[in-house]
Amino acid sequence: MLIVNDWWETKRKEINKELGQKFGHTSLHQTTTIEKIVLNSGVGQAVADKQMLDNTVQALQKITGQKPVLTSARKSIVNFKLREGMPIGCKVTLRGKKALDFLFELINIVAPRIPNFRGFSPKKFDRAGNYNLGINNLNAFPTVTYDLIFKNQGLQITIVFTSSSHEENQQFLSLLGFPFSLN
Repeated sequence: MLIVNDWWETKRKEINKELGQKFGHTSLHQTTTIEKIVLNSGVGQAVADKQMLDNTVQALQKITGQKPVLTSARKSIVNFKLREGMPIGCKVTLRGKKALDFLFELINIVAPRIPNFRGFSPKKFDRAGNYNLGINNLNAFPTVTYDLIFKNQGLQITIVFTSSSHEENQQFLSLLGFPFSLN
């Protein structure tokens, strides 16, 4: 992924300079950066159909290049036929170069493929300054093949930053070209 490395190296210098001036940082190490990106997919249909969970695991593995970790139910819910410890989802944590590769793909390849896409909401920052977004269809990723069967299967993405300032983190994403909506 030579393109991603060049993209990140050129953007990083611009971002550090602009964020340093805007937020009064005296050192490059004070500017925010991405610590990790966590992808999580809950598969409620896994209770009745184990193939749905297997398909989601395969899809996340193709998207990230890492094997997902299965997540289990914390408590039993009789009405949903769910027992404590039953696998009902999977997650992947990306750090370093893999996180940047994924972010590049999300901005430049996946977002334009989402139907009726108007940008991601800028109001999705939590108290810790992390950005959370959801994608409703895993087939928006070009690495996911259409032979995997999904029923309204989505993906929760959390971008964790080193800074807790959501203004600085939003500016960081904007400078990377992150497609925020105008509302």
